[in-house]
Amino acid sequence: MNKYIKNSVFLIFLGIAMSCNKNFQELNTDANSATLSSYNQNSSLSKAQLEYAGNSDFSYETWRVNIIYSSLMMQHLANNSWYSGDKYIENLGWQSSYFDVAFRDQLKYATDIIINTKGKPNLVTLYNAARIMRVLIAHRLTDIYGDIPYSDAGFGSLGDAKYLNPKYDNQAEIYPDMLKQLDSAQTEITTGTDKLTNDLIYKGDVSLWKKFANSLMLRLAMRLVKVDVANAQKWAEKAVANGAFSSNDDNALIKHDASGGRATVNRINNILGNEWDATGMKTKGKQDILLSQTFVDFLKNNNDPRLGIIAVLRNNNDKTPANQIGMPNGYDNGTTIKPITGAPNYPGEADDTRNGTTDKVYKYSTINSDLLGLSAPTCVISYAEVALLKAEMAVKGWNNGGVSAQVAYDNGVKASMKQFAQYNSASTVADADITTYLTASGKKWDAANGLTLINEQYWVATFFNWYETWANWRRTGIPALTPVNYTGNATGGTIPRRMTYPATEASDNKANFNTAVSRLSNGNTMTSRVWWDK
Repeated sequence: MNKYIKNSVFLIFLGIAMSCNKNFQELNTDANSATLSSYNQNSSLSKAQLEYAGNSDFSYETWRVNIIYSSLMMQHLANNSWYSGDKYIENLGWQSSYFDVAFRDQLKYATDIIINTKGKPNLVTLYNAARIMRVLIAHRLTDIYGDIPYSDAGFGSLGDAKYLNPKYDNQAEIYPDMLKQLDSAQTEITTGTDKLTNDLIYKGDVSLWKKFANSLMLRLAMRLVKVDVANAQKWAEKAVANGAFSSNDDNALIKHDASGGRATVNRINNILGNEWDATGMKTKGKQDILLSQTFVDFLKNNNDPRLGIIAVLRNNNDKTPANQIGMPNGYDNGTTIKPITGAPNYPGEADDTRNGTTDKVYKYSTINSDLLGLSAPTCVISYAEVALLKAEMAVKGWNNGGVSAQVAYDNGVKASMKQFAQYNSASTVADADITTYLTASGKKWDAANGLTLINEQYWVATFFNWYETWANWRRTGIPALTPVNYTGNATGGTIPRRMTYPATEASDNKANFNTAVSRLSNGNTMTSRVWWDK
């Protein structure tokens, strides 16, 4: 009896086990989870695009590197308090922030697409769009830091140990590969039959992706002018011949949506637009972000119509160009605002005591709120940049498609002025004002001063994309900015040339990190120069 019972129990459990084994895969598969076969790889494209626009952790990196450092170092903006870039103060965590998140939240998604679509004839378009996005992301990373993990970066899912501790590729090797990737991708992307379904830039328009790749190729090529002029010319001419942007309609704009909350809004605008409340008082917890005297005076002294689009006086919402006053970079936030040596005091400056506070900067200019809409796009690269780079090609005697330096320059200036309408239709510069500027102002074309004129305009045209403003300034030294030499700065009173690697890399990826640092002229500091910065 006991034996029978034991055998019966055994058979019951055996039957249950056999039944479970028979349906094991079905029973242990989460019907609600995504698999490689069910996951739409296009979602990773939109993820990489949105994070590139600065929405990682609600703008963790773009706040720190784009705004706190780059915008102030380039003297578009000024700050009298804790924004380190205004005075070249070292903050290791802020400097490394782009490195901290871009590999994880941008490059990884583009690389995953490449891994999962390579060699698949039905996904050629997506594969090549991802290659272009990967170059775009790596391009910014290497311009900020110099040598970076590149060839091994983002491939950790393949399981090879080398991808878990990626080597730092030399920037002199990264640039040639990025150019080759773009050239190949711009050709192949037009041969695919699949559609890009989650494309935040061009809504799947492959012809515009081709122009995008070539415009980016042109920008990369011009980075090489001081280190490899032959290849700079070769790749710049190839980019133009392949077909780069030809109007503002081609601009690479990442679209935002205010209805999606902090995850989808324009986070640069969200940060800058929250600096002041409707009465011109500082928003609680925020600091003073103002337009730089350098920038305002450049526009004002040349009767630039963009000043009336960009600037507004903080205390009374006055947009009259002649009334705008930029704050000198280097002000501190003491009991009285103290300018750096030689900087003019604000005439008749007085405290603002509204709401029982003392605020000494309320009379200065800040960014016009018309440009700070939460659904406004993020510009990745513009026709204005392309036209100005083509003007530089003409000055150098390179083949830019037969456009004269003056025509290309005028096209770039006009495009820059018209581009603000893409942020807000109210921010439209009149054609007559553009004509006056190009024919009567101090910035009309002058061949003898061509390179200076071109790159001054590039400086203005990249407003908001301060990563690029900083990069092109390092490439050219134009405009001639007067550095701040604030007490306790980390550079000896020189404008920083790079951001520093994260301290965690010294332990997490020690050997590769040490090799990269050994190649830097001044170690892992803000004064070391990246390869193309001569």
